[in-house]
Amino acid sequence: MHALIATDGSEVSIDAARKGLALLKPDRVTLLSVADTSVAEDSGAGGMEGNLLTPEESEEARSIILKEGDHDLADTQVALGLEGQDVTTELVEGASGQMIIHVADEVDADVIVVGSHGHGFLSRVLIGSVSEYVVRHTKRPVLVVRHDED
Repeated sequence: MHALIATDGSEVSIDAARKGLALLKPDRVTLLSVADTSVAEDSGAGGMEGNLLTPEESEEARSIILKEGDHDLADTQVALGLEGQDVTTELVEGASGQMIIHVADEVDADVIVVGSHGHGFLSRVLIGSVSEYVVRHTKRPVLVVRHDED
């Protein structure tokens, strides 16, 4: 079984990854981190013409975001005890839900593992939910692991 595990390096995503690995016992793992670099690309000036950041500043911001994504992947791999094992890591740029589905299709994952903060209905309606987006838009099985605060 090939499991694609989405991570942002947070406690929620690492907890989901641990539980997903324990439950599924996959023989192949792809760790995925999605970097939202749109803040570096679209630095609108709040109604004024032009961007707040110069092209050089935008590229520096993008670079910092991508480095954070690399650290998230490395931290997750260490937290899961997977360092030194045959684990594929992927860092992509874009919208989280869409990119999780895209990469799962690209690597032909058997299952997608995502964490959930467990926010209520109103929160999901107002701010959305990556896990809910993935469940609704992929044809692949999805294991959503709700984070246990305890």
